[in-house]
Amino acid sequence: MKKSKKLEPHYIFCIVSIIVLIVSYAVYLLCVGGSYKIYFHSVGEPDMNTVKVELSDENIVKIKDIHVQEFHDMLNEIVIETESIGSGNVTLNVDYQTVYEDRIRQFGTSLHVTKFGLIYDMKFDSFNGLWMFNVLIDAIMIVLIITFSISFTKRERKGEFTYSMVALGGIVFFLTVNVLYSIYNIFGDWQYRNLTYVDGLLQTYCNTFFSFVTLTIIPFMLFAVALSVSNIHLVRHEGFRIQNLLGFFLGFAAICGIVMMYMLGKGGENTRSQAGYYTLTVIEATVALIFSYLECMLISTVACALASTKYKIKQPMDYIIILGCAIRSDGSPTPILRGRIDRALTFEHEQYEKFHKHAKFVPSGGQGSDEVISEAESMKRYLMEQGIPESQILKEDKSVNTYQNMAFSKKVIESDTENISDVNIAFSTTNYHVFRGYTLAQKLGMTVKGLSAKTKLYFFPNAFLREFIGLLWEQKKKHIIFLTSCTLFLAALYLIVEY
Repeated sequence: MKKSKKLEPHYIFCIVSIIVLIVSYAVYLLCVGGSYKIYFHSVGEPDMNTVKVELSDENIVKIKDIHVQEFHDMLNEIVIETESIGSGNVTLNVDYQTVYEDRIRQFGTSLHVTKFGLIYDMKFDSFNGLWMFNVLIDAIMIVLIITFSISFTKRERKGEFTYSMVALGGIVFFLTVNVLYSIYNIFGDWQYRNLTYVDGLLQTYCNTFFSFVTLTIIPFMLFAVALSVSNIHLVRHEGFRIQNLLGFFLGFAAICGIVMMYMLGKGGENTRSQAGYYTLTVIEATVALIFSYLECMLISTVACALASTKYKIKQPMDYIIILGCAIRSDGSPTPILRGRIDRALTFEHEQYEKFHKHAKFVPSGGQGSDEVISEAESMKRYLMEQGIPESQILKEDKSVNTYQNMAFSKKVIESDTENISDVNIAFSTTNYHVFRGYTLAQKLGMTVKGLSAKTKLYFFPNAFLREFIGLLWEQKKKHIIFLTSCTLFLAALYLIVEY
């Protein structure tokens, strides 16, 4: 029976903190939700002697105070302070005149008082404490940022470069953008500081996603162009294959997303129906949400892939797997393959000088239909030419792809040691391929460390995108849950506004 995995302290901190924040907000609502101020704008100064307020049921809500305050320029506000004394629905109507007019102006709203005494304005979708709800969401996001950042940092320090690590980095970046935008609004937007309606809250989150897409669209398109250029090089050197055309697909998808947001935005501006406006706004925001989220994941993929090539191995290795690739017609390693072997050799020499311990080499790669010998045999011969004794080489010559390189090499190592979990394993490959090695090793339950060999830059962009697609597929459930949660939050705000 497997032991249940214990939660790490920072995740316990996260759960407890979120519970405390939600409970604190609930207590706050109980304290302040029973009072509510209703604001009616008036052009010109209202004559307070003419103000009349009628309540349909005075056993549910009572009037505490009525006064006038200046709002903005020529606008004034009639402020009606109410307090709950029961539960149920009540209608509030106001009649008044300005000092410059003879005609009577009328305003009204409907209030719903919950069993807990919270007054909810059904006309304006507002309640006392709404602004603090936005603060609550920001605080929860900050807690998640801290928690996921700790997990990300721990994985980076340990050299655990996996799709889970990328997902953590992407979510941290996504949440950070939202929090920074909120902080910017708090200090720079007067209307945001006076946020009192649910539709204002909805617009705030919608604008966050739009702003992120707007700010990142140029660098994103530049990346798509760089990717397309690299694809041209790949097609010229490696032939016409689907995986060598990913940059063109990304650029096309980006253009489609931008066009869709533009059309939805124009449709929202032109519609005369408030329901139609909010519907298109929420759909546009959902598209922008997905777009910005995927951008964050792509940025995290690039960051993690680059970090995996820079990771410094701190302990001596017992085995070094050398991942194979195509060899020359005479059976000798190509420059790319030779670079992988040389990187493994350099590390092994440095290791022996520092720790006085040799590592065994595991050259991995089968024989292709157009190859005179297996890739493993080609690497073995090269290693022996560099002075490595045959006893220090464990050849794996059956694999035909990277996954099999790792899987079959694992079996070779298992046959050479009593317990594979007690040995340290590294793998050597080209820099753009290192992250792929980590992810495949994780699938096989292997703990490995990557050695990065240099190669031409045009391989990198396509490798980033390939791993990005791999991330989306491997972690699809987590991405779907996160995006669905965000979308449902927007939909809930929309339903509150509309109904």
